[in-house]
Amino acid sequence: MKNSIQNYIMKRLFITFIPIAFIIIYLLFVMKWQNDKYGSIVKNISIATEFNFKFKENVDHKMYRVVIGADTIENQNPYEDLEYANKIFEKLLETNNKDEGINRPKGLIILLNLLKKQIDNIGKSDIYKDYNKNIDSLEYDIRVTTELIEDTVNDYIYEETKELNIVSIKIRNQMAVIFMLSIISVFLILYFTLYMYKKVSRHIAAPIINLCNYTKRSENDLLENNPESSILEIDELSENFNDKIIRIKELIENIKTEQKNKKNTELWLLQSQINPHFLYNTLDTVVWMAEAGDSKKVVDMITALSGFLRIGLNNGKRFIQIREEIRHIENYLKIQKFRYEDILEYSIDIEDNLYDIRILKLLLQPIVENALYHGIKYKRSGGKISVKGYRKDEHIILQVIDNGIGMETKKLESLKNIIKSEYIDEIDIVKSSKESFGLYNVAERIRLYYGNEYGLNIDSTENIGTTVSIILPLESDLI
Repeated sequence: MKNSIQNYIMKRLFITFIPIAFIIIYLLFVMKWQNDKYGSIVKNISIATEFNFKFKENVDHKMYRVVIGADTIENQNPYEDLEYANKIFEKLLETNNKDEGINRPKGLIILLNLLKKQIDNIGKSDIYKDYNKNIDSLEYDIRVTTELIEDTVNDYIYEETKELNIVSIKIRNQMAVIFMLSIISVFLILYFTLYMYKKVSRHIAAPIINLCNYTKRSENDLLENNPESSILEIDELSENFNDKIIRIKELIENIKTEQKNKKNTELWLLQSQINPHFLYNTLDTVVWMAEAGDSKKVVDMITALSGFLRIGLNNGKRFIQIREEIRHIENYLKIQKFRYEDILEYSIDIEDNLYDIRILKLLLQPIVENALYHGIKYKRSGGKISVKGYRKDEHIILQVIDNGIGMETKKLESLKNIIKSEYIDEIDIVKSSKESFGLYNVAERIRLYYGNEYGLNIDSTENIGTTVSIILPLESDLI
């Protein structure tokens, strides 16, 4: 029967360390009182510090929104913060045994009740009729009270810190006695440890050394000739180690597959940027403009094409600023505007605070291209593409909106299913439509680089238009 290391060692420790146990028990009793007091003070400081972190900011902000009519007091619920604060102050009262320390938590509870009355007064008032009165109450009552609470808590933390220092000094004074006893204990432990080493090493060390040597073997040999021993834990370690090796191999294969998918999507993206049909059509347009003697349009067209390709290639970089992404689609739309002047209008509206943020490159152009070729082009007249960008909570929302022919419900649902698929054969996408291929590629790139919680949303109504929204994180470790 295999023995457990724990059982083997515990039997010998029980016999070996009985004399040392008496010394340890004495040391524990010596330290208990001061340690309890020390722990109580630390707990109070931690509770007060945690409370003081955002209480004033939260209450002031919530009441400000209520006073200006931006939200209701029920939605903001400042009473939740008051209830939390009351629990904190009650804990401080329970754990503080100093008369001078009790006064501050009691004073805090009084201030908390005063703050509740001030909030009640605003809550009962007419937000619009009593606006000036409420603003004064917010400024001279609520904010003053929350600041007073914050200062009082800071004073409490300061006093508790001083007390903590006093307790620390007492503990250090006791260390002299404990030090002498510890020396005796150390010598006893060393003696019994040497004795135990000889007994235990013969039983445990050899199997562990065999296991260590086993883990140093090459990857191809690791799953063969597992080391065996009479110790239960050693066998479990060996089995678990083999399981982890198998799992690591699986993860390596998954990473290889993911990298392959990234390369495939990037290759498709590169191919789409150097699409020969697009280049042929663009150059044909340049030729007939040149033949017509319109040199200014020729220069504008070539400049737009140059900028389009330069940003698209971007020296192989995966991330660019949003301003570069916008410049890229502006160049694309300028080029297309020359070809579809009669049916194409466009507008771009991006919040100023988004321009410097870096995102995965070339997310918008495939979507704008779809809007043009699968929406506006078939409408034949009065087509418009709008590109918008704004921040929503901790996300970046980029939208491409067109007033083209839209999609029927069945086609829309099919397209959504393709885009949501984490893996789908490219041949199947191409069979479905080039539109699906382009949108799937954008969605897949977003999933691969940002995670499955980000991607595309599509809304479309037949004969009205289509809106494609890109959802990205505001901040990303990949950038």
